[in-house]
Amino acid sequence: MASRRHITGYNLLCVCTCILILTLSGIDASHDAFTALPKYQVNLDLSPETRWASIVTNFQYLDAYIRQIIETYVPKVLMPLVEKIGAAIDNYLQQPYAGELRGIAQALNCSLGDVVIANLIYDISAFCTSIVSQDDQGQIWHSRNLDYNFGDMLRNLTVHVEFVSQGQIVYSAITYAGYIGILTGQRPKDYSITVNQRSEGSILENILLALLDRKAVPTTFLVRDILANVPDFESAINHLSTTDTIAPVYFIIAGVNPGQGAVITKGRLETIDIWRLDPIHGRWFVLETNYDHWTTPPPWDDRRDAAIKAMNRLGQNNITVASLFDVMSVQPVLNSLTTYTVIMSPAQPDLMQAWIRHCC
Repeated sequence: MASRRHITGYNLLCVCTCILILTLSGIDASHDAFTALPKYQVNLDLSPETRWASIVTNFQYLDAYIRQIIETYVPKVLMPLVEKIGAAIDNYLQQPYAGELRGIAQALNCSLGDVVIANLIYDISAFCTSIVSQDDQGQIWHSRNLDYNFGDMLRNLTVHVEFVSQGQIVYSAITYAGYIGILTGQRPKDYSITVNQRSEGSILENILLALLDRKAVPTTFLVRDILANVPDFESAINHLSTTDTIAPVYFIIAGVNPGQGAVITKGRLETIDIWRLDPIHGRWFVLETNYDHWTTPPPWDDRRDAAIKAMNRLGQNNITVASLFDVMSVQPVLNSLTTYTVIMSPAQPDLMQAWIRHCC
């Protein structure tokens, strides 16, 4: 993976002059080009092997994209291990994930090992900016940019997925076709969760831990489990902070009641810090990029300070979908790696909106 320092330095030298053409939300800004996401449903009442077939087959070259990701991240010496994992997937992953990955590989006619490892790589290689804020009426908002290498490729795969059972939306996610974990999700009327990478250890080290430590859970599979089964904000925080994960991570979570917002700073086997909203004492938003909030971000990747300044300019009494979109469009919060922006408020789940970003 190219270094974040190199990429961000390049971004800071670029000047985006693209014009936004507004079609949604009353947003009127001039930061970049953007498009709305295609929306699909995953029927949880179907067998795991068949749930994703109608989605992934809509994306030409998805199998080639998966192979490109594998070749970039996984050393050739480990490829026999990748195939071994595919052959014994039920020994490594629980249901329904083993079945869903098997079904995706069958639908794409590609290697199951490749599909499995690609999902784990997504799990541990995302740069992001996530903000939870409380407006002057006590409503909680959750904003997120997701940055990835392979940005051009992943923009073509970005989708809004509603996971439904018996005709009802159980939870929603902004994700990539072929990726079954959740980096950005919402449980209607309960809470929303985003996942930010926490840089500690190598990608290879994290993948090996995933294979060797059967108690450690892929972070985005954990998020999906929680969205599916955990009914409230505090219970979700407890599950996120007490489960062993294959990689260190930041979990950012927003609830539906005043004060319900937090950033969980987590190592693989322990929670290091839980940083909560505290509007009574002036902390009306918490903001996480990819560095511990009590440390200083590196000067070559200071998305944090740019976002903090934008939030303070906005103010607590001016929060809307449009104004938060503008915050997430300030450079370098928005940069050439940004694949999508999401604005959501779990108390009003219909407000959830996402856009594919095309920064110059």
